[in-house]
Amino acid sequence: MSIKNVKPTKKSGFNQGYFVPTNANKYIGPSPVIYRSSWERKFMMWCDNNEKVLLWSSEPIEIEYISRQDNRTHKYYPDFYMKVIQEDGNLREFLVEIKPKQQLIKPEPPKKASKKALSSYQFLAEQYIKNMDKYTYAKAYCANRSWRFIVLTEDSINGLR
Repeated sequence: MSIKNVKPTKKSGFNQGYFVPTNANKYIGPSPVIYRSSWERKFMMWCDNNEKVLLWSSEPIEIEYISRQDNRTHKYYPDFYMKVIQEDGNLREFLVEIKPKQQLIKPEPPKKASKKALSSYQFLAEQYIKNMDKYTYAKAYCANRSWRFIVLTEDSINGLR
């Protein structure tokens, strides 16, 4: 199932909705443009309004990857593609993922072996492994096209102007 078939919902716990680009000529992706968090919405606004971003799209491609957790093939939809003009005038293309920084750090085993602590640790460990698997395949996908794969966290998103 395409990620575009997963509609925003108020029950997700995240700020979700539809984004309408002001500079529609820059948006080259599938419609509707869906944001699945306030960070994604902020990044969309930045892409839409930044003169150095020439083209962008949301959830533009599907990358197959093999999970170490179940040894099966899964589908990964990076959050964004963008084509930018750099300070030196060269063009650069990126695939961009937006994730909480907590999901990018290998979790430490809990100091207390409570059910809640162990459950939280298991969830974070599974998310970490899943993300690292996705990113390995995304980096290879980008390398084959001379693109860059980057992961932005709340720190990078909050620093956008």
